[in-house]
Amino acid sequence: MVDGKALIDADMCAGCSRCITVCPVKAINIQWNEAADLVMKKMAEYALGAVAGKQGKLVFVNFITQVSPACDCYGHCDAPIVNDIGICASTDPVALDQACADLVNAARGNQDSALKSGHEPGGDKFHGVWPEIPWQVQLEHAEKVGLGSRSYELVKL
Repeated sequence: MVDGKALIDADMCAGCSRCITVCPVKAINIQWNEAADLVMKKMAEYALGAVAGKQGKLVFVNFITQVSPACDCYGHCDAPIVNDIGICASTDPVALDQACADLVNAARGNQDSALKSGHEPGGDKFHGVWPEIPWQVQLEHAEKVGLGSRSYELVKL
């Protein structure tokens, strides 16, 4: 409290966003002005916190279907940037996400979508939609902080 007002100490803030959900008057908003790489690093750290103490008890499942050009948190969607690929599962969330990203990038991109470049198999679909976003940072940081490994063996069933 400063001069009778509640303030958030940015140096102490862990970025969990709990304050947004508990503020009774909705006075706190998401800080959308964060640098993209910082947001991605925070997401990896939050995921690490969420799985702490649960090693060996978790399985992660990703559906690579209707891959929209924007975050799933958006209130709308657009044409998929690639056709449906399938479902992947792993006990390592970082290996799983790396494998899914590799599978999306290995696919042929859909011409009638928001994908501007990288349509060819092997092209970077994520940069093809958002060239200014360094999406690999999240996987690199997740591996660095010990959430998992980017190495994987893909077993098709």
